[in-house]
Order: sequence, then structure tokens, then C-alpha cells
Amino acid sequence: MNPVTQSIILSLSTLRMIPHILLYLLNKEKIDMDLRRCHEGEGSIVTFIKVCTRQKSFRNLFYYRMGEYVSVFVKWLLPPDPTIHITCPYIGKGALFEHNYSTYLNAERIGDHFRCLQLVTLGIGKGGRPTIGNNVSIYTGATVFGGITIGNNVEIGAGAVVFEDVPDNVTVVGNPARIIRKEDGIIV
Repeated sequence: MNPVTQSIILSLSTLRMIPHILLYLLNKEKIDMDLRRCHEGEGSIVTFIKVCTRQKSFRNLFYYRMGEYVSVFVKWLLPPDPTIHITCPYIGKGALFEHNYSTYLNAERIGDHFRCLQLVTLGIGKGGRPTIGNNVSIYTGATVFGGITIGNNVEIGAGAVVFEDVPDNVTVVGNPARIIRKEDGIIV
């Protein structure tokens, strides 16, 4: 897209985004960490407008960060993805929802730098809801359920079904999930 066309489109989008921009400016520090993970540059109003208009899944995260009672007044101007459901008391800074749709996040806690692709389910099972550590990536179609703990620096492969605790620094795949790689390079 040429720069002139892009500028015109961004300018028109800005009109319906005025309330969003005000909320962004009031919560800039919190939102900038998520913007950086979108690989669209550093946090700025232009970056926010770009990401918010192009990525519905980012809007879901933005409205989550603003809170249910604040976001209800602005989300009709720029609707979120209706297939992404977030019911977590806490999601850490720098979250990234990539190509996300049909995703259900119902965890006790999700740590910093969480990366989630489409069709992921975090849900209630035996013992409650899962707790997700820092620097965790969950790939397409994975299911994590129950009162389990996922450690830090973990990758959960596409289609994995996880219902037992996962230690730090590993990659898990399969149904049921099993460890295939540890951070030190040893394959189990």
C-alpha cells in the first residue's frame, strides 16, 4: 500500500478511535508492552492505531486491559473478535495473541510474555484452572486444563493436550503431552 493511501486510511480510522486513543494514553505503559510484541515498532499513538485497526485479537487484549466496565463504552466503535474469550484474573505484560480466533483463556494466572496462537483452550478441569508461567508459547489447537502449573520458558506444541504439571524450560507435544526437549538440548 502506498504511503498516501495508508495515511488517508489511518486518518479516517483515527476519528472512531479517539476514545481508544484517550484510554491508551491513560494506560500507555501497560499497553506498550503488548504493542512491542506485535512487531509493529515501539509504542506510540500511530503504532497503537495501526495495530488496533488491523488486529481484532489485539483489541480483545486491549479491552481486557481496560477492564469490563470501561471497555463496554468503546468496544462498539471497534469490535473485538467475538470468538476469543478471556476470563483470567491476571495476564502479565507483553502478551501476544497471534492469528488468534476460537480461543478460550480461562486460567488462574498467565505470566509475562505469553504467546498464544489460534484454537487454544485453557480451561477448568480436575483441581481447577491452570496457572501459566512467564515466557510461555502455546501453539495452534493446544488444550491445557485442570489445576496444573505450566513452568517458565515453556513451549506447548500444536495440538498438545496438557493435564499434568510442566516443569520450566521444556517443550511438550502430543496427546497426552510429553517432554521432547529440555533447554539444555537433551531430548527425552
